Amino acid sequence: MTIPNLLIDQHVHSSYSPDSNSTLEELVRFALAQGKPAVVTTDHLEYDCKYFKQDVHIDWKNYNREAEELSQRYAIEIRKGIEVGFRSDYKVVINEYLAEHEFDVILLSAHNDGRLDFSEKAFHDKPIQQRLRHYFTQVREAVDKMDNYDIVAHLDYVVRYTTFPVYEEDIAACKPILYDILKLIIEKQKVLELNTTGLYRQGWIHPHSYILNMYVNLGGRAVSIGSDAHQVGHIEQGFSEAIELLQSKGIREVVQFKRRAPYLVSI
Repeated sequence: MTIPNLLIDQHVHSSYSPDSNSTLEELVRFALAQGKPAVVTTDHLEYDCKYFKQDVHIDWKNYNREAEELSQRYAIEIRKGIEVGFRSDYKVVINEYLAEHEFDVILLSAHNDGRLDFSEKAFHDKPIQQRLRHYFTQVREAVDKMDNYDIVAHLDYVVRYTTFPVYEEDIAACKPILYDILKLIIEKQKVLELNTTGLYRQGWIHPHSYILNMYVNLGGRAVSIGSDAHQVGHIEQGFSEAIELLQSKGIREVVQFKRRAPYLVSI
């Protein structure tokens, strides 16, 4: 399936995130080679990050300098995004940080609970329903308590790192809290991300089709597609499958952002 040129990967990390070594120029050159009108970076902001054992901030001074220099050399728009790792105890400082910068798009994620990162083995040693309910509680809190964001990223992120298979019945057992999350996304007019990384982890696109079906049945139509790429070669991986999945649900447009303003791209 042909990926539309106007469809831009809205979840991409550069070397301004500690978990990527792909430079901003490499991302720009790749996007140009694909005929894209713009490239988006969504590097990490996470206070008290349990994975890296430190606060994770973007070096905006160097980022802005490099982006300006690249804009002079390449005929492409560089859009500035960010992925916010939410914790309720850092809500105030997160909002202060976001207010200090101008963004094109803001992703909202839940990566840790203040004790463990949701990728850590110690977290995944717990029973599956305990893990899922605890994680989805953190997501519900993030979606509810935060207002300054556009897209809810990889809603079932926790299953990416599970040490045992997760089945649809495991997710279905969390239906009440998933209902709360999806209703909040719709009521707050936010966007649900289809994150294609899951295809190469547990075999499905985040979120699981059970969750996507719930969203559509509740009237949700606003979706975005992101690869969660941490290296150039992973950009747009799985996009053909994501488009086919959305089309099977009767969705023919995805939401993208420029200067925080949403617009639709046909798929």
